[in-house]
Amino acid sequence: MELIEKEIEGRQQKLDQINELSRKTIRLAGSIMAMIHNNENVEEGIGELRRSADVLKGVDNEFRWHALQALQEYVEAEALYSIKRDGVIPGRSSMEVSPEAYLLGIMDVIGELRREIIDLLNNEDVERAEELYKIIREIFDITRGMRYTESLVPGFRRKQDVARIQMENAGSEILLFKGKRRP
Repeated sequence: MELIEKEIEGRQQKLDQINELSRKTIRLAGSIMAMIHNNENVEEGIGELRRSADVLKGVDNEFRWHALQALQEYVEAEALYSIKRDGVIPGRSSMEVSPEAYLLGIMDVIGELRREIIDLLNNEDVERAEELYKIIREIFDITRGMRYTESLVPGFRRKQDVARIQMENAGSEILLFKGKRRP
């Protein structure tokens, strides 16, 4: 029994460390996304986020699901950074995350891109807003036919529904803005 207790306590310590690092990663990703929206320099923060995510990527399979939310937030922040900086949707291989973390994070970035579109329209930059809308549409179109059970990719179907609504709203906002600008 002492050996069992020692083994389980060791696993509990690992889990506690993973949970603590996951919370830190989630907070950091949120801060970075806010900084990206505010056009602030995020180079230092993105480096720290990548280091934190690298540790989480290396967790044992036993604790993989405990790191999933943090890694999907990492994907979302990394994707927003890449899209805003280079206009490119980063691939999963460049982030070295699980398929689940990538899909969930890339679906969430649609909401962040819609937020960018609203800011761009407020600044009357309809051309850039349309470019981001095309990226939203690309993400949505690629993932539209994917159907997975909750046990494989938890929350994916709901994220697809939310992404569709975000995409439709972004498209409507662009059309509305263009209609208001016509003489």
